[in-house]
Amino acid sequence: MIYVVGHKNPDTDSIVSAIAITDYFQKLGKKAKAIRVGKINKETEFVLNKIKIKAPSLIKNLSNKQVFLVDHNATEQSGDGIEKAEIIGVLDHHNLGGIKTDKPIYFRIEEIGSTASLIFKVFQEKNISLNKKQAFLLLCAIISDTLKFTSPTTIKKDIEIAKKLAVICEQDIDELAQDMFKAKSDIKGMSLENIILSDYKEYKEKNKIFGIGLFEIINPKIILDKKQKILDLLVNLKQKKKIDLMFFTIVDIIKKQTYLFIIGDKEKIIAEKAFKKKEKQNLIFLSGIVSRKKQIVPAIIKALESRK
Repeated sequence: MIYVVGHKNPDTDSIVSAIAITDYFQKLGKKAKAIRVGKINKETEFVLNKIKIKAPSLIKNLSNKQVFLVDHNATEQSGDGIEKAEIIGVLDHHNLGGIKTDKPIYFRIEEIGSTASLIFKVFQEKNISLNKKQAFLLLCAIISDTLKFTSPTTIKKDIEIAKKLAVICEQDIDELAQDMFKAKSDIKGMSLENIILSDYKEYKEKNKIFGIGLFEIINPKIILDKKQKILDLLVNLKQKKKIDLMFFTIVDIIKKQTYLFIIGDKEKIIAEKAFKKKEKQNLIFLSGIVSRKKQIVPAIIKALESRK
């Protein structure tokens, strides 16, 4: 059995990619199962409910399983037990994360806005047609990861693919995106820790481990009003996770800007060096910056690399 799995704290692209690649393997006559290693967010829940599809099964440990990774290729972003799993393939659109295997595997990474866009290309290359539900899922993942084509990670191909998928599943992209972003912004019933960790990833650079939580929302004031409680919680999470640096970002989906939370002197030094901006009242305002993958993480890594 091939277990197809995305990263911890999965977003829509991660969950959809696991479902789509499982369908792909099954089309090729292979035994495959889509799984997840974390709780789905409200946007993903909205997407799956809209076409009455169940979320992939939750698996807490990947030990001794044959796994195919989607939407990530760094072991620190994968599920528990990944070091004891047999990784047979990777399909991703992120930077290289240092994954190691005992033998050659299928490995494909492209600079594209979402893993779903890459999956569409894989289906096309094998002349496998998409049904309405598959097209809908892939379209939603592209809209989510590219913030409806406004993220700097978006390329022309993402837009072309999304338009083709919209025709297949008979959806209006603007209306669908509006509904998705509304669902994404819903924090009702969520604890502050849930908000911080709903899309949280860790990275390693220069023997330093830093974590970045990200939350995309239509009205960031709802979360900014809870700033001090969030700062206190970030300090506790940093200690609990035993990492060197801890960041949290709120992305304003509408205005295309980000608020970066700064909890201490170490974070302040790196963030100010990375973004050439001064911290004010534990925040750094980043106009025009919305992508963790292409804008925030590379800047932090560069700042860490430049330190003596």
